[in-house]
Amino acid sequence: MNRLNRTLYLLPIAFAAIACGRAEGHVSRGRDATSATINRTWPASQIHQVKVFEVDGSISVEAGPAEAITLVASATGDLEIRKGQENDGLFETTIDGDTLRIGRRKHHRRGFHLSFLFGRSEKRINYVLRVPATISLDVSTINGRIVTRGVDGGTEAATVNGTIDVETDGKNELTATTVNGRVKAKFLRSFGGARFKTVNGGVEATFPNDASFNVDLSQVNGDFEASFPLSIHSNPGSRRVSGEVNGGRYELKIVTVNGDVQLARLNGM
Repeated sequence: MNRLNRTLYLLPIAFAAIACGRAEGHVSRGRDATSATINRTWPASQIHQVKVFEVDGSISVEAGPAEAITLVASATGDLEIRKGQENDGLFETTIDGDTLRIGRRKHHRRGFHLSFLFGRSEKRINYVLRVPATISLDVSTINGRIVTRGVDGGTEAATVNGTIDVETDGKNELTATTVNGRVKAKFLRSFGGARFKTVNGGVEATFPNDASFNVDLSQVNGDFEASFPLSIHSNPGSRRVSGEVNGGRYELKIVTVNGDVQLARLNGM
């Protein structure tokens, strides 16, 4: 087991650019805010990828039946409910080829305002999706956490202020990026490559015993611990870790600034 402790202080300047179903809705109004719940269902036979973008809100995705994709979107805040419009006018859902797109289009990645990186919008939408296990995911939010369970297609997950927590069988590549938050990934059966990046937060990854990967890790502040034999190269103000595990077939790239990194085996050995 490798373990290396270092206590340094660094104040980083973080910037990140994350850059025809049936609908049912429910609206309730409180004294200070409005809430709404949107339920959607799409047949999954022609959909191979799901893309979600949100400004304020969490994204949760879990594997479900192979024949359908379901969405429950819970919105709160200063909402402009437009009855008769798709999703009550709160967000858009479109099918483009084999891709289902969900979210607030006017702020999609290249078009969102910088104010969203440093503040919060007037409304929050939390998305809960059930998708076939083979679906590929591209999900991102600015202020919110991302959780996926049992989805085995290629996955890209990105947030600015929030954690990322992924559990997958591991046969396809995973990319997880956050600025202020932790990245946690568990590969249950195999490993097909991964890239993790965070500024203020740690990385915790768990692999099957026979996972084959080549590690390239860059770390500034934090502890490092691994259940695998790896080479550690330390320089003032930074640390690099490299090495092959079980032949080094797939790439494991990790970049952190302020946070611990732990690489573990599923059986804890």
